[in-house]
Amino acid sequence: MPAKNYRTLHGIRGVAALCIVAMHSPRLFGSMPGFLGLAVDLFFVLSGFVLAHAYEDRFRQGMTPLTFLRQRWERLYPLYAMGLLLGIAHQAMCILYDSPTVEWTWSGLLIALPFSVFMLPAPLSAAFPFNGPMWSIFFELLANLVWAVFWRPLQSVRVLVGTVVVCGGFYSWALMYWETPALGLTWVNFPGGLARVGYSFAVGLLIYRLRDTLRMPRIPPLVLMGVLPAMAFFRPGLMGQLLSVLFVFPLVVLLGARSEPRSGTQRVCESLGKASYCVYVLHRPLAALLYAVVLQLSGQQLESFAPWGGFVFMATLVAGGLVLTDRFETPARRWLTRRRRAKGRESLPAPGGRLVLPGGRAAEDDGVAASAPPGARPHPGP
Repeated sequence: MPAKNYRTLHGIRGVAALCIVAMHSPRLFGSMPGFLGLAVDLFFVLSGFVLAHAYEDRFRQGMTPLTFLRQRWERLYPLYAMGLLLGIAHQAMCILYDSPTVEWTWSGLLIALPFSVFMLPAPLSAAFPFNGPMWSIFFELLANLVWAVFWRPLQSVRVLVGTVVVCGGFYSWALMYWETPALGLTWVNFPGGLARVGYSFAVGLLIYRLRDTLRMPRIPPLVLMGVLPAMAFFRPGLMGQLLSVLFVFPLVVLLGARSEPRSGTQRVCESLGKASYCVYVLHRPLAALLYAVVLQLSGQQLESFAPWGGFVFMATLVAGGLVLTDRFETPARRWLTRRRRAKGRESLPAPGGRLVLPGGRAAEDDGVAASAPPGARPHPGP
């Protein structure tokens, strides 16, 4: 089976990560539409598609759920750990300098730390206090676990459709009940987060299953990459946001899987996709630290630099993400893989139909790097 590049999907993921950056940086960009937070749902759909492409053949060859989860952990943890350290540094600064905007104590830090180290929600009002966006990584790993255990029945289109319908119904109810699409961010609406990731991840699997049977027009990749930010400025209400998650985002992924960029757009998609996971994991603690450092050293508020300071911050994140992916994440992941194999836990070789990753977690995502052949470059993402 020939290798397949999904550069358009990488570009969509990169733009979605930048949308999250803009929404989480009001001091740098001003108030942004809350609709941008639905980029996480787009991440979940992309993850289901790309993981199915990267791992289904390996499951058929005998890969166990435990081996799969080890590879996912190796894929996600290095940058997660860096984001955690930055988050701890920021919270420590808040305590030391008695920040009026953050209520934090040393005892709370010590309670949350062991849970955060193991990528688990902490028993505090903020489940992921050191790096808020990590809630989605936790839910993604839950979806990965369920899929790895039940991948055989989930190969059936009927079972997948049933899963999508059930999760979609529960998600719709949860969104209306809590009157917010931001499900899973707090303990209060934690069950809604399960339906949220369950629906979008299962839709991604279903799109992968049907990708070659549905006839779809070729839409220019730049148009698909612009759907999320363009929709945000229409500020759709609760029903519009629900319909976006249920129908628009899956359609964007399906069209993106059928359309490949040409010429110079390829490099843009590759770079955005390669940096996306690093951008997503590190942007929140970096923005918080930047605000604290600028305020302490100059007395200036970051708001005075908006919005141009935000664009500089965003460009720096992408450039730094590309460097960190090559110089830190990839070597760290290879070190973790070598250590696992040295203990006699050799993973299965990648099948011939593995996902080829241009430029270098398709985001967050595919975990292919753990068992890719020598010379293959992993492609990161949120």
